[in-house]
Amino acid sequence: MEFVIETDMDRRAMRALSAAARRTMRKGRRPITFGWVLVGVNLALAALLYLTESGRWQVNLLLAFTMLVPVLMVDRINGRAGMGQVMPGSERVTATFQEERYIHVTQASESSYPYDRVQAVCESTDYFILLLGGNYGQVYDKRGFVQGTPMAFRDFICRKTGKLVQSIR
Repeated sequence: MEFVIETDMDRRAMRALSAAARRTMRKGRRPITFGWVLVGVNLALAALLYLTESGRWQVNLLLAFTMLVPVLMVDRINGRAGMGQVMPGSERVTATFQEERYIHVTQASESSYPYDRVQAVCESTDYFILLLGGNYGQVYDKRGFVQGTPMAFRDFICRKTGKLVQSIR
């Protein structure tokens, strides 16, 4: 069976790609944990300064909330940065999944990949994400199926890659 999926590379797609990479391929690296530690330390310092009436507790509170924004929005920030990586002419992708390989076609290029290059397969509510490395992946919109269905594709990609589909939010 052959599957054909059309996907627009927009911020939502790039955000899903970022979340999938962070939760799978980059799971061992924890800069986000360091961000949470800094938020906690600044909140603790703000509370300590407030209770001891030493003043300037507002600075630590402001720092904690300033650091909280990138910690909570890391996938949105990385998705926006990822949009800058999309080459002109690559905003619309048509992927054809065949028995031996899959072909990724944009207006600017055409690439062919064997299934053994896929290191992780992820699924969100709207996308399938194939990760080929810690910094490289492809995202496919579930609403973009021209040929095949998302349920059949999930079974197909599991069989071809030998990987379980990891669910992400």
